[in-house]
Amino acid sequence: MAEWKATKSPDAIRTTLGSCVGIVLYSAKKKLGGVSHILLADPPSGRIIQRGKYARTAIDMLLADIQKLGAEPADLSARIFGGASMFDAMNSTFFNNIGQSNVAATRETLEARKIPIVEEDVGGNLGRTITLYLDDGRVLLRANGQERYLYKT
Repeated sequence: MAEWKATKSPDAIRTTLGSCVGIVLYSAKKKLGGVSHILLADPPSGRIIQRGKYARTAIDMLLADIQKLGAEPADLSARIFGGASMFDAMNSTFFNNIGQSNVAATRETLEARKIPIVEEDVGGNLGRTITLYLDDGRVLLRANGQERYLYKT
């Protein structure tokens, strides 16, 4: 959590999500990409303590590492996962909206960076596990006791 990882084929990257959002960036042209696992949309009071924790800063850090590996932002597509409402039992607007806020900040940041979102599996109230395979960009999505491969890149 609160980290990002960029790498290239033949590696794979896995993370497990609840209200957090997993952001997958992939370059089919270069067979490289990465995953960021963000906890919150924005830092409190504008203070950035841990860049990987927040959507807006984590995406920029992941993008910088992917560029170091040789991909250009124009070559990238994005897929986003998670953002579930995991705290329904708590009587707190803040906790109940964390997932929605994370998804909104992720969408806004990717749009601002001109990186198209080609696929989403967000919301609901169940966690997910995603695995990005860099050889072809497929993502294995595990949720609700089922798993499926997603091939949009």
